[in-house]
Amino acid sequence: MDFVDFSVGKNDEDRRLDKVIRLFLKDAPLSQIYKLLRKGLIKVNHKKSNPDYRIQQNDVISIAEFLLENQEKSEHQIKKVELPQIIFQNEHLLILNKPYDIAVHGKNSLAEDVQSFFESKNEQNNSSLSFKTGPLHRLDKKTTGLIAFSWSLEGARWFSENIKNHTIKKTYKTILQGHLQKEEVWEDFIEETHDNLSSFHTVKASSTSSQNAKNAYSIFTPISYGKYKGMDVTFAQVQIKTGRMHQIRAQSALHNFPLLGDIAYNAKKINETCDLFLHATKLEFPQENPLNLPQELSAPLPTEFLEFLTKSCDITKFEV
Repeated sequence: MDFVDFSVGKNDEDRRLDKVIRLFLKDAPLSQIYKLLRKGLIKVNHKKSNPDYRIQQNDVISIAEFLLENQEKSEHQIKKVELPQIIFQNEHLLILNKPYDIAVHGKNSLAEDVQSFFESKNEQNNSSLSFKTGPLHRLDKKTTGLIAFSWSLEGARWFSENIKNHTIKKTYKTILQGHLQKEEVWEDFIEETHDNLSSFHTVKASSTSSQNAKNAYSIFTPISYGKYKGMDVTFAQVQIKTGRMHQIRAQSALHNFPLLGDIAYNAKKINETCDLFLHATKLEFPQENPLNLPQELSAPLPTEFLEFLTKSCDITKFEV
């Protein structure tokens, strides 16, 4: 009987054998996979193995050739995609400059495109059997700028841990409704709401804590000022220490400086190419890190943001 061999890579380590096999035999129930293992039609290092075996780097998984004959790649797996601007890429992370109005998660999202791109590269170098890439932090659909995706298990673990410990710093640029006179540090509390009557999911920001609220810490710094149709506006920088859902949008609204155009958080509607302007402009990493990341990465403001800033708000003197 002929077998097809698959080599286990570093990104596959410590995964259960039966879970990995299901990636190859997508229509097979677990009971059938257990049976195939007992019969020796699937082996590890040319020996029978248990379903709960944790595979290790350099293991060889052998699957009877006839089991794979009817396994065809889905349309998603072979889809050719064009990613947004790549700001940085190495063996551990992929960091993109996300355009406006593109969802990061879910169906027809940036995450799907990145996974297809990863699979096409992985097919060429055969570096992993089971690892799936994914976004490592949040960006709203209407937020632009830097978004990081895992490119290895090590990269995913390190980035997630350092986001949690606040050693990765995130900076945004935005346009606020109103005249923010000076730098302000806002420490508030954010709580998710479940308002089924709303067509858009928002969060509730408050200056006082509650049972389910989480702390939110942001520094808002004015850069320059202008007017939009007679209304005062502030081009501002925002540094966030925490990463709560809609943190910048909710906190700015709480302190009476909502993002210009952000009607979900009580700002006045604008009739422009974008509903609001919020751009993740910079990521800062620890100087010494195991992923060989530079200390700082930045993404330029989108053309739509710059044009609105200079033409509609008459703000021309600033540094981004």
